[in-house]
Amino acid sequence: MYRIEKKFTVPIGHRLSKHQGRCSSIHGHNFVIYVGIKTFQLNENDMIIDFSDLKEFVNVLLDDYDHTLLVNKNDTDWLSPLTKKLGLRASVFDGDNHDPTAERLSEQLFLKLQTIFEPLNFEIDYVTVYENENSKATFSEE
Repeated sequence: MYRIEKKFTVPIGHRLSKHQGRCSSIHGHNFVIYVGIKTFQLNENDMIIDFSDLKEFVNVLLDDYDHTLLVNKNDTDWLSPLTKKLGLRASVFDGDNHDPTAERLSEQLFLKLQTIFEPLNFEIDYVTVYENENSKATFSEE
């Protein structure tokens, strides 16, 4: 099995509505995201994929998160007027009442990348999201 990994950094704001502490306030992180892919077969260039091509695939997805405030769907009542008034980039994280935690973000990115990579000759292995240098969450299908 061949494996490669690429690192990405993206500033994201979020609010954890289910959290009992300070994380229930709007705040942000420079999330560091590692994307791992794997395959049994290398391409004609003896690579899984060129790192610059991988960067393009992932950056298209991460652009939706860049400088965006992610919230739980229960926050839409106050979010909509605020985004209109201030012109904020904001997004409801998903429709299943999940907070945009590092765990859920790693899962969401994994599933979206899985769809993108499906027609290619490799598969997503894992996505790891560092909220800060000491705290990370990983999602994989293992």
